[in-house]
Amino acid sequence: MNTTTTVPVSGDGPGHLLLTLDKDRTLGPAFRPWFMLQSRPGQEKIIRFGQYVEEFGPRIREQDGHEHRASVSFLFTYAMMKLRKHVALDEGLLLRCINHHDEPEGIIGKDVIAPTKTDKDDLEEYLAFESIYSELGDDVWPELQRAFLLQFCLTNPACFPDDARTIMGALAKEKRNEALFFDGVQRIDYLYYAYECHLRGVHKILHGVAVRQVEKLDRIAQELPGFQKELWTARVSLFFKTATKLPA
Repeated sequence: MNTTTTVPVSGDGPGHLLLTLDKDRTLGPAFRPWFMLQSRPGQEKIIRFGQYVEEFGPRIREQDGHEHRASVSFLFTYAMMKLRKHVALDEGLLLRCINHHDEPEGIIGKDVIAPTKTDKDDLEEYLAFESIYSELGDDVWPELQRAFLLQFCLTNPACFPDDARTIMGALAKEKRNEALFFDGVQRIDYLYYAYECHLRGVHKILHGVAVRQVEKLDRIAQELPGFQKELWTARVSLFFKTATKLPA
């Protein structure tokens, strides 16, 4: 065992020298993704809603990738439990999607804001995800691949690889409720952050996010059993619909 090699910590990333020292894969295939998920830039460097942070500075709370992961983990778990009496969802698939869907941002080093995000940005994230996990073998990778692609299956972007598009096509047919659930709860998470900013006295964010999300959440509520009763309630939807009429 080599105990004398010193590798600088700064500059960690997917191509970092440290991984070249593990060319024999001494600990098996899991070490590489384990390391990459903690290397720089990392989720702690990803600032969510970055354009608002630049505009409003200390008037709002800066949210990094780790904080976002914690908040959505809670919100998705809560929502799954609330909807159990209305619809049977594949909770294993959803939990894997929730846990992994934003990991590529920490590897790539950026979070593209929703209003400007394109299919090509989503493809870049998928390819980064594939680079982390595809070497884990047929008993691991296919499940993680399906879980990650769930978030894109309702649109099935044409720029994705053929195998990914085939999987998304199947997910859209077989796991439509799960895809609607993921999409809907993620949008509610955006609204929660906007509401927090509203409570801090910054109302512009609430207006902008509500304008982009309300109509889409109304459509999900019409199709996904229990979503309107438990999450997108009349009171909640009315509040955000009123927010769309606030000054921009």
